[in-house]
Amino acid sequence: KTRHAFPALGMVPIQRDLARASMAALTTAGNLLKAGELVGIYPEGTRSRDELLHRGHSGVAHLALTTGAPVVPVGLIGTREVQPIGQGVPKPTGRVRVRFGEPIWPDAYKSGGNRRRRTHMTEDVMASIATMTNQDRSNDFTSGEPPLIRGGSESVYQVHRFTSGASGWADAATSIVADACNSYDDARIGGVRSMRCRVLPDGGMRFEIDMAVSTRFRVDDGDGPSEQPTTTSSGGQR
Repeated sequence: KTRHAFPALGMVPIQRDLARASMAALTTAGNLLKAGELVGIYPEGTRSRDELLHRGHSGVAHLALTTGAPVVPVGLIGTREVQPIGQGVPKPTGRVRVRFGEPIWPDAYKSGGNRRRRTHMTEDVMASIATMTNQDRSNDFTSGEPPLIRGGSESVYQVHRFTSGASGWADAATSIVADACNSYDDARIGGVRSMRCRVLPDGGMRFEIDMAVSTRFRVDDGDGPSEQPTTTSSGGQR
């Protein structure tokens, strides 16, 4: 029944086990975006069976990077109570809350190859959803890449300023990276704001760098702000 009902409502089915069929569905979605339409995607691909937020598929980022459309993360809260896994019909009572995050723009992802850019953007989409739904994340988010190298969108992160001075540019930059890593669990270099060089009274030189560092948004869970383990998309069914 859903095979015929969902497309009639404007949905585009994706056959996850067939790569060619999946790409055809993404092409259809891309054409809709280019025509100015709104496209919604569940980036996890299916409902979570263990109440954890899982890594998203890269189709969301692929569409954004190829069309230039921003991604608006959406967090859904209460869907499990309204329609538990295995129950065919939603309960007549219940409340689902829908939260919208800040748009994530593809122009913020310029470094690296296409695969790397898709990976970074997808991670930030899921980070935004995790922040809105306050979900625990599965261990499939584990990355061996140092957090300062992974990049990230400032629409998902708070930006802080670090300033350091040393006898050389490299030492000043190294000091900032160390300070950022000691201050935050997930700090990412956003860019150099300014660089200054001045002569000291003793004739020596001091090199100063002012750098932007981004960190994940902090969420107030009622006991004060706490750091959450955390980039046309909706998800985070909980």
